[in-house]
Amino acid sequence: MKILVIGAGAIGTVTAGILSSKKFDVELVCNNQQRVSTLNQQGLRYQLKKRKYFTNVKTYNNIEETPGSYHYVLLATKSFNMLDPARRVLDKLTQNGLIVSMQDGFCEEELSLIAGSNRLVGAMVGWGATLNTDGSATMSSAGEMIIGMLDGSDDPRLDNLQYIFNTIVPTQVVGNINEHIFSKLVINSCVTTLGAISGLNIGSLITNSKLRNIFLEIIKEAIEIANALKIEIPEYSGRINYYRLIRGNSLYHRIRKHLTIRIFGIKYRNVKSSGLQSLERGEQTEIDYLNGFLVQKSKETGIETPVNNQLVTMVHEIEEGKRPIDIANLDEIVLSRS
Repeated sequence: MKILVIGAGAIGTVTAGILSSKKFDVELVCNNQQRVSTLNQQGLRYQLKKRKYFTNVKTYNNIEETPGSYHYVLLATKSFNMLDPARRVLDKLTQNGLIVSMQDGFCEEELSLIAGSNRLVGAMVGWGATLNTDGSATMSSAGEMIIGMLDGSDDPRLDNLQYIFNTIVPTQVVGNINEHIFSKLVINSCVTTLGAISGLNIGSLITNSKLRNIFLEIIKEAIEIANALKIEIPEYSGRINYYRLIRGNSLYHRIRKHLTIRIFGIKYRNVKSSGLQSLERGEQTEIDYLNGFLVQKSKETGIETPVNNQLVTMVHEIEEGKRPIDIANLDEIVLSRS
């Protein structure tokens, strides 16, 4: 099986590195020529837990240079950069080849218009990675992957894909992949965005009561959107049941809500938000595919999402240099229901 990974960021680097170390026929595309040269000359380095690994992965600067005939294309670009490579890689697939969307956020709607639902696999990437300053990448949090066809079909091509991803983390094939993607979108809309706005890592986020209240408001608005779209949100990573989390308003329920968030965050306490990492590098974030997706659906469904609206505006202001990254930004968020 020939595999092409598009995107040499944190997730793409770790993915290509592990698959190469496991002797899969994998190649990599990176749009940074200097990084391409470094990877081809010095090899690819990645770290799992405290152990460092080295492997050689043939890396190309653009899709057109690749030899093609790929059975699986793993699209590991940022959400806002995914559409162009998805178009350009179609001719590089085998007749029954598949594109796998590994982005954060709800990207499958746009990608399916390019690739077609029969060639696109949705993936919920439940593990995290960080790109280090020396060009290596570290799996910063373990987890799982969930994959599936967008139409819920039991496609035999998923069997080999599950086998491939199982070499990275435990991987499950499901018929309701859109619901699992939405579930991760909800948690990312909390953690990624609040980290980007405040400058705090996850451990600091969960100790801040104001942040936890915003966290809960994001979830409430997301559930209302999901109800309007007839999406039943599954538990995220077997740890957070969103419906149970927001239930009740008594003192007991409020204590339970805040305690649940704090317990959930302990596992990821040292992780820095990917949105914050992007902003610190002067790069664009994926806000439009996270909270921005909820805002877009609010316009389509008529469901109001005031907190998500404020967060999207703030992140765009930071991207444009009109607002600093600062915990004081949280004081401007107006909570209508907490």
